[in-house]
Amino acid sequence: MIKHLKENNETYFGHLKFAWRAAFHMLVSSCCLLVHGIFPFVQTPQLFNIAAMARKLKRWEIYSLVRKMEGKPK
Repeated sequence: MIKHLKENNETYFGHLKFAWRAAFHMLVSSCCLLVHGIFPFVQTPQLFNIAAMARKLKRWEIYSLVRKMEGKPK
């Protein structure tokens, strides 16, 4: 566990906050899409539609890469 945090240049609580935020957004998005799948007339909120989640995933990936690079010696 400590190795993972060091590799990603994060504290335990910083990592926890990031992971839970990402998990929450994915959970809400999944629920919205499940409801939309059953009831196509119910629109998925723009914040949780597939395009928005794709943008969020890309931003999270960039954030993660930047954190890793910040921790590497120069």
